[in-house]
Amino acid sequence: MADYFTSDHFKLLNKWKGQKRDESSPEQNRAYEELKRAYEVTEAWATGVKTKLFPKGVVKVRKRPTSQANSFLPYNWARIYPAANSPKELAYTVGIGDDNVFVVKVDTVGLDEGNPIRRDYLALRGGYDNKSPIVAMLPASEGLGKSLTELVEWSVKAIRNFRLRYDEVVAKLRLAEELSDEDLLKHFDGKPAFKTFRASWSPEDKATFCRLAKAVHAAGLDWWHMGKGIQVRFGRKSPGSERAIGVLGIVRGKGIRKISWHRDVGPVVEMHRVPLTEELVEQIKDALASERESLERWLVLETERPGLWPDELLDDPTESDEDSDDEELPMDTPVTQAFNRIYYGPPGTGKTYELCELLGADYKDPINSIPIEEWRKQFIAEQIGDLKWWEGAALALHQLGGKAKVAQLREHPFIKAIVATNTGNKSPTQTLWGALQYHTQSGSQTVKTKKGVAPAIFDKLTDSNWQLIEGWKDECADLLDILDRLEKGPDQKEQLKRYEFVTFHQSYGYEEFVEGLRPVLQADGASEENDASGDVKYRVASGAFKKLCARARLYPNKRFAMVIDEINRGNISKIFGELITLVEIDKREGAKYPVTVTLPYSGESFSVPSNVDVIGTMNTADRSLALVDTALRRRFEFVESMPKPSVLAGVIVSHGGVDINLEQMLTMLNKRVEALYDRDHTIGHAYFTGIKDLPETERFDELKTIFKNKIIPLLEEYFFEDWQKIRLVLGDNQKTKNTELQFVHEIGREEDLLALFGRDNELDQYALRSRYQLNPDALALPEAYVGIYAANTVANAE
Repeated sequence: MADYFTSDHFKLLNKWKGQKRDESSPEQNRAYEELKRAYEVTEAWATGVKTKLFPKGVVKVRKRPTSQANSFLPYNWARIYPAANSPKELAYTVGIGDDNVFVVKVDTVGLDEGNPIRRDYLALRGGYDNKSPIVAMLPASEGLGKSLTELVEWSVKAIRNFRLRYDEVVAKLRLAEELSDEDLLKHFDGKPAFKTFRASWSPEDKATFCRLAKAVHAAGLDWWHMGKGIQVRFGRKSPGSERAIGVLGIVRGKGIRKISWHRDVGPVVEMHRVPLTEELVEQIKDALASERESLERWLVLETERPGLWPDELLDDPTESDEDSDDEELPMDTPVTQAFNRIYYGPPGTGKTYELCELLGADYKDPINSIPIEEWRKQFIAEQIGDLKWWEGAALALHQLGGKAKVAQLREHPFIKAIVATNTGNKSPTQTLWGALQYHTQSGSQTVKTKKGVAPAIFDKLTDSNWQLIEGWKDECADLLDILDRLEKGPDQKEQLKRYEFVTFHQSYGYEEFVEGLRPVLQADGASEENDASGDVKYRVASGAFKKLCARARLYPNKRFAMVIDEINRGNISKIFGELITLVEIDKREGAKYPVTVTLPYSGESFSVPSNVDVIGTMNTADRSLALVDTALRRRFEFVESMPKPSVLAGVIVSHGGVDINLEQMLTMLNKRVEALYDRDHTIGHAYFTGIKDLPETERFDELKTIFKNKIIPLLEEYFFEDWQKIRLVLGDNQKTKNTELQFVHEIGREEDLLALFGRDNELDQYALRSRYQLNPDALALPEAYVGIYAANTVANAE
């Protein structure tokens, strides 16, 4: 293969163009072979362009310098079809010609000058020069100075700068065969779940979806499926890749087809789960046709090619229930019936593990499954909504360019979030005004306060605009960190949780759970100019459960969970108050017997949404199920979580030639605990499950640590330091011949009595309690653990 084009190639094209091939001419034969080698360079040039722009395209090269009439051609060129099914009548062409130029263009193939399509093409193309929307030329003198790689780069850039895309030329020349709706849907039917689902569509639904699909495809964008479920997405995705370059829209919905649109494109603004209608599809079609440049800037396209269908692309990976049925239901339909559930059992039985599995599967959304605006709203509500008024004002002013009036600040999302948090505030504008005043710099010419509060970062201009003073950033570094996190956007590994987690204890109350009064300095919530700075006042603040219910109302088709750890440790009537009735399933919003109450602090009407689940955990070692609050027992379902020694089946700890069977050991421990106490105080398998993940050489050391720091202290707590029963549980009473294997030694009192009272003390040593002492040396002997479940074997060992 020739390395590159030479000036001789141009000379030969000019000299021999139009002449009949004469195989008897040695000079012509040399020219023929040289121009054939030039075709090899042309093919490499075209292949390089195809690889960068049209990875699924096709290159076609004639590879001989003569026409079908056996006359020398005035050009040397190759065709590039962007896809295998591109119309054969139109292609990108690259080549050199007798006019001494390198040329890249969109051109017709095999059409004579009288063909109507050719005439329409020429009208689109205009002049054959660089002013054409589909032609780019490079003088031979410049092109010969480039390498093949540089020529490919120039060609790629030229094609990207064409003012008409290949697809647009195809459409204008009416070359594309119009796909029928059924043929189009076959591209989606490779996924059986989607094929079954779309079979239930009405003719109108099918026509609307297909119109959208064609509009997206005509814009050069791609369609693909999610890993499971029936959700389909469109945007830009590279063949062979699971990850999309960019997602423009999502179509979902079993009951009603709905579309989420992730960015403003012309008149079509960002939207979330809006019903898909003919009118909306028409707007989208117009926007995609007119806003090509903005889409290309957003997607930063590495290749320019026709849009691809789902059967040409990989599905997106499934990372959670992002495309599951709970996301597909109509907005006004709850996902499933809500439930109130408590997982109960002894410590170490996997209650927390089971709960975490449930939360991970049902109550989390990966970042890439939700619009960025949804993430921003949640971030602002959680991170900025709890800020003080002056802090929110500082961040809002900064986003507004450092200067704004109170009315502008009041409408800023940051201030709205703070207002939403302070539900009991009846005059938020005055409160905002007061916060600005109390944090105004001393010596202000426009604000007169008797006493300011640090940090003093504001000042008011004569035109009533408030501004941030120089140096304010030094005082607000932590606030700027919050803003920086908001502007950077979410970490792609981050997940949005749809649950709140609290732990009940004796001092936990209604104020933390539902709503209550929070003290604030008057400077942070001032509403009157003559209020004394620094005075303590109170505001009504929402608790964890009330905040969760507010979020759940915004997304009625998603499940939310209020998770309460150690639910039996709290005073239920004190914490829930009137809500104990509202959490009943048939008393929820939209249920058969909905109940609404007036909250005591804010005076707001409140009810519990039907998509909020209440999930608790309960340690029966703290309180038996029989002693649980009756109101709680009636309103919750209880799921028992007991020790499962079988989880440890096959887990052997070996040391010094002795094998310890953990399953047998735990089974025997729990039989004895249940006989001496009850089943609510057995020992959970979770204490030992970590051992099976360790190398065999590290297992025994871990077992020693578990017994020393967890099992023996737990038995002390269970039996209130009744060491005789602890010895019975550990099998120490059966290790009489091998006392060194006893975890707890029983020490006789006779010698103690003699030392204390002499020989004739007349005390009955049997009436006195024995003394017990832990034997730490036994922890290092593997036979001591075997003796728990095979005491007879150990006791009889010589």
